[in-house]
Amino acid sequence: MVFRQYANAVYLVALGIVRRPEEAEDILMECFAAAIRHGDFNDERHLKYWMMKMAEHRALNVVKSVRVKRNIPLEEAGEIAAPSAGTNELLDTVMRLPEKIKTVIYMFYYEDMPAVEIARALEVTENTVYKRLNKGRKLLRLSLEEGNL
Repeated sequence: MVFRQYANAVYLVALGIVRRPEEAEDILMECFAAAIRHGDFNDERHLKYWMMKMAEHRALNVVKSVRVKRNIPLEEAGEIAAPSAGTNELLDTVMRLPEKIKTVIYMFYYEDMPAVEIARALEVTENTVYKRLNKGRKLLRLSLEEGNL
């Protein structure tokens, strides 16, 4: 039941960073295995945020290891593999945003989380969440105006 509830969100977070479906699937399984090992969640919402954050961290570690192995800039590491067919263009653009902004935009718009819960999950102030949302919207608008979306 928990897997069905959160698998898609965890997978999309990982895929948006690593850009390779097989890597995203591995990260998804690692996150669920870690959740089973951890096993001490009082609230399902806490589990969801924890798993999404874990997916983000694991995916970033994969990208960093690719960068080290190939000695390329981190910004280019996510572009090594072409996006999978059918990937939502807007989601692709969101996933190219700076890390802190991307996380807030994703949680707010794709996971329908209120700002107060995002702030709690990311351990930042609610004001910081709103600032990141505004910055993300401006960056997305600029991307749209430049024809990148």
